[in-house]
Amino acid sequence: MPNSLLLISHLPIIPPTHTTPRHVSPRMSLNNNQTPKPPNPSSLLTSLPKLLWGPSLPPGLLISTVRTAWHSTWQLMMSQLAPSDSSGHYTRPTSKFRHVATTQFSRQNLHLYVGLPCPWAHRTLIVRNLKGLEETIPVSIASPGQDGSWEFKSSPIPGLDKDILIPGKDSANGCKNLREVYGLRRGGYNGRTTVPMLWDVQNKEVVCNESYDIIELFNSGLNGLASNPGLDLSPLELKGRIEEWNRVIYPNVNNGVYRCGFAQSQGAYDTAVSELFSTLDMLDDHLGRSRYLCGGTLTLADICLFTTLIRFDLVYNVLFKCTKKKLLEYSNLHAYMRDLYQIPKVAATCNFTAIMDGYYKTLFPLNPGSIQPVMPSGCEHEALSRPHNRESLSSTESKYVQVQ
Repeated sequence: MPNSLLLISHLPIIPPTHTTPRHVSPRMSLNNNQTPKPPNPSSLLTSLPKLLWGPSLPPGLLISTVRTAWHSTWQLMMSQLAPSDSSGHYTRPTSKFRHVATTQFSRQNLHLYVGLPCPWAHRTLIVRNLKGLEETIPVSIASPGQDGSWEFKSSPIPGLDKDILIPGKDSANGCKNLREVYGLRRGGYNGRTTVPMLWDVQNKEVVCNESYDIIELFNSGLNGLASNPGLDLSPLELKGRIEEWNRVIYPNVNNGVYRCGFAQSQGAYDTAVSELFSTLDMLDDHLGRSRYLCGGTLTLADICLFTTLIRFDLVYNVLFKCTKKKLLEYSNLHAYMRDLYQIPKVAATCNFTAIMDGYYKTLFPLNPGSIQPVMPSGCEHEALSRPHNRESLSSTESKYVQVQ
């Protein structure tokens, strides 16, 4: 319910200052070619404060009434946006379409659907670029709609330069929104329509909408289509370490920022924020001795961590209440993030304007006014392009830190 309607619904009934004369019936006045004027919205908004703070309703009662109504409305909206358990802890729904080795799909006719604000979709764009799959795996970039859905449209969101990805039309199916694309699959579909989503153009079928499955496929399953097939972001000898890092980073950092922002109780928030920052502290310490998570080799674990870090000061620190420290205050983590940002083709996947629009203007329950703060100076391209001086760490394998 819009804020104005919420307030109006709790106003006292105030009698009109003048009434229709008794000898003129309301029906006659309506039939006398005198169409009543609709209420003027600006006049209503002008008079509303007088009604709210006038003698008809004490301010204390008004505030408590509106607070109760707003909290109930907020909980209803949050239950749709971010389902939680009985104690208010955010519970991320599982992906419906998982890629497995036996899945039959046309590798020559794949199309990737993403949204630029989404860190999970961002992973797929980075691996797609690093592997050299830009020409063989076309991409359609959706924008968040006002109702929370993903829409395709010519977006006013600019890129920082001509190489930065920007939202646009659905170039594979010509659909207006992502729900229509999902609905094209055999048997249709009416579940959650999320990004990223890998689409089989030839068979009109969803191949996968789980981000990690997609980046594993891009890394090793499409080398015949890639212009950089020699790059392996998940080498056999490091798979165990990559998986262990993912078991730490996913719940505490990737999903941890959402557990903070979408918490529906103080206890749930306190738990999430404690686990988030204790993990960031550990990562900062580890990365002071190791260029990447697994030593001197860039892996999928680094890509997964990067897409959260690049949004941290931009969005999560403010909007998701991850306020204990800015990423800029972690000297090793911030330099590590700059190191990854400066890898060729990575910066082109980072459209900061689209990221901020996607969070501040769309997540209404977290930001009802849709007011977007100014971009932090540390998140601008020039700041992220400063020297990171981490090359010397590549020559030394640091001791791997295991976290329980």
